[in-house]
Amino acid sequence: MATNDGDFDFDEEEDFFLFAGPRSVFLHKQAYAEEGLRWRNSDERVAPTSLLYPRSWVDGVNQMSGEKKYDYCFIGTLYRPETYPQRYWILDFAKRRFTDRSYFLLSEDSAEHEPLGSFDRTGSDFDTFVPKNVPWVERDHFNAAFYRVLRASEFALCPEGDAPWSMRFFEAILCRSIPIVSSLRHTGRNKVELSIGYKVFFPDDDHVYDRDIAEHNYRLFIEHQTLIGADDPR
Repeated sequence: MATNDGDFDFDEEEDFFLFAGPRSVFLHKQAYAEEGLRWRNSDERVAPTSLLYPRSWVDGVNQMSGEKKYDYCFIGTLYRPETYPQRYWILDFAKRRFTDRSYFLLSEDSAEHEPLGSFDRTGSDFDTFVPKNVPWVERDHFNAAFYRVLRASEFALCPEGDAPWSMRFFEAILCRSIPIVSSLRHTGRNKVELSIGYKVFFPDDDHVYDRDIAEHNYRLFIEHQTLIGADDPR
């Protein structure tokens, strides 16, 4: 699956800079490489841009079953000091709204956590991948287990992390899972991403899965956060 295959050099261009972690930089460069394009205007110290995902990741997700087995899902970290203040709301939400059809898994070891219900798979045998826990050169890993759950979920909880956004938000949209966020400011890093027009739900909304919304978001994702169909570098 999609990894850094040596077709491009992380330090190849001096004017390439993103206000995002190494994983985003790898994926951005891979998106260009897979389309046979060279990037330009990608220095966010000059102008904001949108994060990009490579074609191979889109294809990898689309090859997975689209059957929606789960109503809600959350896979990620919670109790780290830098993220807990922004994410604690998901515990109450899960207790109130998650069902036997839901999927909850914390990708961390924490003595503080008590199982929330039958939907809580924390501690189970799962191919967890936490980018912050691996060397930066390995953070472009395509975690198929994670994407299979997102692809099978109607809604995905997308809390902010140690920044007011998380890649989970965009990955949920790629998987046609409708994001649930606590604020619209968590739907992008900058004015470019915030203006894309993704449709989301808030925690206290009535949550009825709408395939048209999921497809609307997916089409916007392909248009604005991939280079699929692009004739020239952005």
